[in-house]
This record gives sequence, structure tokens and C-alpha cells, in this order.
Amino acid sequence: MESWAEKYRPQSLSDIIGNTKVINDLKSWAGSWGEKMVKKGVILSGPPGCGKTSAAIALANDMGWEVIELNASDARSGAVIEGTALRAGLFQTFGSEGLSDRNLILLDEADNLYERAQQSKNKVKNYSDRGGKRAISKTLEQTKQPVVITVNDLYNLTKGTGAKIKRLCLNLKFQRPSVVSISTVLQMICQKENLEIDNETIRAMAENVKGDLRGAINDLQSLSEGNKKIAHDDLEKVGSRDRETEMFETLNTIFHGNTFDEPRTAIFDLNEPPRDVATWVSDNIPIVYKNPSDIDRAYSKVAYADLLLARVIRNQNYGLWGYASELISSGVALSKMHPTSGRRPQFPSYIRKMGASRFQRGYRDSLAKKVGAATHQSIKESKMEQIGVIATICQNDNSKAAEIVGSLDLNENELAILLNTDKKNKNLISIMEESQQYRQEKEIVTLDYIPVIEEKDEDEPKRIVPKNDNKQKSLFEF
Repeated sequence: MESWAEKYRPQSLSDIIGNTKVINDLKSWAGSWGEKMVKKGVILSGPPGCGKTSAAIALANDMGWEVIELNASDARSGAVIEGTALRAGLFQTFGSEGLSDRNLILLDEADNLYERAQQSKNKVKNYSDRGGKRAISKTLEQTKQPVVITVNDLYNLTKGTGAKIKRLCLNLKFQRPSVVSISTVLQMICQKENLEIDNETIRAMAENVKGDLRGAINDLQSLSEGNKKIAHDDLEKVGSRDRETEMFETLNTIFHGNTFDEPRTAIFDLNEPPRDVATWVSDNIPIVYKNPSDIDRAYSKVAYADLLLARVIRNQNYGLWGYASELISSGVALSKMHPTSGRRPQFPSYIRKMGASRFQRGYRDSLAKKVGAATHQSIKESKMEQIGVIATICQNDNSKAAEIVGSLDLNENELAILLNTDKKNKNLISIMEESQQYRQEKEIVTLDYIPVIEEKDEDEPKRIVPKNDNKQKSLFEF
């Protein structure tokens, strides 16, 4: 049975729904390809199922180009890419209508290049894609044909030896299709396939896939097998499938993994920054691992990853994110030499405490800002130097506390921080009442008279004649 995702693949760029600006930029690039300042390749990045490959094929159809494709199922070592993509880029090829003047070289899912040794339980190493990035760079430099590269993770392609690829290509980012766009496509398919389905069911199906249009079409096809009428209850068969790997699933993969690639793939598939993942991992290491040596080795990997993440912030070198992610995932996984405790990962206590103290920290920042304005200090300096002193004064002298509160125009929450108590405390309420006499009101200056400005006749400006300098000799005195 033919896949509906292929059957209803857009044949023209005008048939693609959503990502209008990206599609227009892609058209402009193709229309001006071959000019001196136009880059020879384009990278289409974005999440799975958002239409990257469809856009590349539709572009070739619109331009009348022959497509030469290398996808993830092919071995894409340097030799293979040079033998296929580079050869096609340098020479003309035969297409469906004879000799083709222009070929579109499509490197699909180019971020899945296994240039490193792929480890397994049997310690078998796989270098099937070794040299692939260098071959892509060489193709982009020497090609006489347009090149389209599709990736889910742009960083995974452009890190390391792939940095040159990013410089040689135009970068276009696809966004996830909206629920409305996915619903429109599903309704069109239902009409052509004569399926009975209401609008609410279509919308629910579109919401379930989290922006994966290809997944929505596959779900619709699976529900339609042997059934021409689809009800809302039928959606339970496919479930609410989250396209983003859940954090707890990733943690289980990391803590129970025995290979290099599996935890690494899990963390790269997770739509979270490495620093947030590091918080989850570091908080759960002593929960899942029970052997002290395993815990020590795992924390050493997280500590080194934290150094790399600090350098990212300091130097804006985001190329270190990949190395930090590998240390957090595969490094922690391979630190385990003994059985785990069997306990499940938990929500990080740090994030839980930060969430609970969010308002308290906001009140403290507001207090520090007011104290800093009065003492001519920054918020950070007033937190470190002034708030402790002022808190001691307020806790020991109510009259001074009232004067400080009134002068700085503090509210109940800010005074509660100084007194280290609840804002319903009776002492706090009395200080707030007493502080009213110290509250500074804005003074409005009024004029009791209207100033009169005398108008003077404008005299001619006097000619300025410089005075003779007795000490200075004239030219005739020499």
C-alpha cells in the first residue's frame, strides 16, 4: 500500500502550507543560482515532519531540475559522497527526459553522519560515514550544480569539521506547521480518500502530533485502514504522541545505558539546553547510582561539562555545547561500573526550590533596587553589603524601621524580608502604619506671580578691536 505521505507530497512550492518566508527565500536562491554572490548550497533545518524534504523536491519540480538524492539509509562516507554527489555536481547526468542541464543534489538528514566509532555491546566499531563532512565541504566548493542539505539538528552537522559547511551555505530554518495548517492538509486528504470525519476529530489529531505533519498523515492512514468513518474515540488507537523525548525517558536512557551512542542520541533529541539537562542529571546521580566510585566518576564528567558551559557563556562559543552534552549523557552513562539502585529519577530539588521561591526572590530584588538607589550602589552590591545591615536595624528598632520603610517607600513584602517574618505579623503592620509619616510625597512647585521679561532693543554688536600687546614687537621693530 502506497504511503499517503508520499502520495500527497506537494509537487510545487506553491502547494506547501506554512513557512511562507522560508519558501520565498528558497525560490529566490534557486532563481539566482549561478550568479557570482549566490552561495552554491542551502541548508534547510527544522524539526522532523515540517516539510524540508518536500520543499527540496518541490523546488526541483518547479525549476525542472533532476534530483540526485543521498539519504540516511545510504552509507555516506567521504568516498561515497565524492563518488555520487561531487560527480553529479561536476558532470551532466541523464534524467527522465534525456541529458539534464541542471541537477539538484539533495543530501537528506545530513546531520546523521556517524564519523566517529559507533560503539556497541560487542565493541564493534562503525566508521561508515568517516570523512562525510569534508566531502560535503569539497562538493560545495567545486560543484557546478545546486546543493540542498536537510537537517533536523543544524549544530550536529556544523560542529567540528562541519563548520565550513555552514559558511558555504545559505541557512533557512523551517518552523513546525500550525494546528490550522495540519488540519487543512488532513481535510484535503479526507476529501480525496472519501473519509467521513468531523472537524473536531481532525483538530484533535492535528494537536496530538505536535507539529509533525508527516506523522499526522501516517496516523490518518493507519486509522482509515478498513474503515471509511473515523470517530473521535478512534484517536485512542494512536494516542497523544509527544514528538519531543520526555526528560524522564532521557534520564533513564542515560543512567541505564551501556553504549556511547544511545545516551548521546537521546540528549540530542531532547529539546532542552545542556545546562538544564545537567541540572537534572547532577541531581539524580546519587539517587540512581549507589556505588561511591560510580558517583564520583559521574560527577567528574558533569563538572567538566559545567566548565565547558561556563566558557560558552563567557566566550559565546556555542560549539562547546556538543562536547558538554556528550559528557552529560554518554560520559555519565559509561561512568557506571556497578548495578544501579533501582530508584526512579526525580524532579530536581533545585528547580523545585527555585520555583517555590520565585516571588520571594522578586521581592528581594525589588528591595535591593530601592536600597541601591538610596545608597548609590548596584543591586548586587546592595544585596551583599546593605540589606543585612538594614535588616539588623529594623529587627531591633521599630522607630528606625518605620523611618527606613517610609523613606525608601517599601511595601509589606519588602519589609517582611527585612524582618524575616510573614507580612501578616502584627509588628510589621504597626511599622507600616507608623511609616506613613515618613512617606515622601512629590512636591509640586507653584509660582505666585507671573515673571515679566523685559524686551530690550537689539543694538548693533560692537566691533571687537584687539588690544595691542606692549610686549609683542611689530615686524618693523626688528
